[in-house]
Amino acid sequence: MQGHISLLRRSPGMLAVLCLITGLWAAFTPMPAESAITAVNTTPAARSVPLGRAGSVAFVWNVTRTLSSGAGGTVSSASGTFRAGSTSGTVLGTVARSLSQTRPGTGVTVFAFRESVLVPSAVIHRAHRLGVDRIFYVRTFDDGVTPGSGAIPLRITGGAGGSFGIARLALSFEDGSVIAVAEPDTPLHATAQITVSGSGLLRAVWEVADSAATAGSPVFRPLGTVRRYVTGRERITLQSPPLPTQLTGLHLVRLRINEPAPDFEIPQLRYFVRAVAAAPPPATLELGAPSPAALLHDETQFSWQAVAAARAYRLEIGVAETGAANETVLTAGVVVGAERAAASLSPMTRSHLQPASRYRWRVLAIDADGRVIARSDWRELRTP
Repeated sequence: MQGHISLLRRSPGMLAVLCLITGLWAAFTPMPAESAITAVNTTPAARSVPLGRAGSVAFVWNVTRTLSSGAGGTVSSASGTFRAGSTSGTVLGTVARSLSQTRPGTGVTVFAFRESVLVPSAVIHRAHRLGVDRIFYVRTFDDGVTPGSGAIPLRITGGAGGSFGIARLALSFEDGSVIAVAEPDTPLHATAQITVSGSGLLRAVWEVADSAATAGSPVFRPLGTVRRYVTGRERITLQSPPLPTQLTGLHLVRLRINEPAPDFEIPQLRYFVRAVAAAPPPATLELGAPSPAALLHDETQFSWQAVAAARAYRLEIGVAETGAANETVLTAGVVVGAERAAASLSPMTRSHLQPASRYRWRVLAIDADGRVIARSDWRELRTP
């Protein structure tokens, strides 16, 4: 070792070459990406399973990963576990099915995993014998760096272990119909008939998807909340807040019950708000950013020319049909008030867009009567 040091001291040129090699090695050695799974939750937040028989539940895992550097990566889960009463309770069984998804890009990314699980009757019966009224289905998701866990509670309905439940939910409009046609700005209400078993606090939310938000996967927004204590087997009637009838087109309305969580698909009502008269052709609306064929990012801002008589703007995103350049299938939409001439896409809206795909976007200006008074041309948009 002393001989090598003496040689370097006598040969300054060799020492310089060694320093250069060491610097290049450090510069081109990639630093490890910093990644972390920061949240794991489900949509809906809870489901129910019946006592005495197997129950099937479907839901979506929403896994949020933050990646500071790198080219994306894979998030996966090897299996799921049924636990009694809590996320750390007695193990009742496992589901040996893996979930995996690869997404590009850095920053905050939400991975959506759809899963349908059959809960065996033996698992439900064992949880009931342990004296609990909930089963927690738990999964751990791993991105190769920092794993994260989440769970969906499954309320046991029927029997002493879970006596409070929803036996039936039916929706209609005030005249008993399930489809309505309304004039603009006319009053309209929905009615819910609910049959409840057991006693407890009923918690629900009336929600509506306006015409712009029914393009592609509907996006619901809350109209009003319901909190009502019920006792015994009871049939109750609930009326919705006034339904919006300002915008023309298709609307959807539903009553989302949070507690007790129903073990069936929530029904939806449809109503149409029709235009009162033929409107003149819409004017041309000029788009701002992003530029044609731009790549969509989390921070992408869409902007356009303001229209004086506009009451709202509707940003539409769709896919051009093959062989029909002027036909577009809508996949996502955003509505903003007239005070804004810009919008960005939420993580939920971006989740409707496929990676490495080409889309088109445009903006419609809507006046106080729900008419389209200005419309832009379609502009190409790419996803990473």
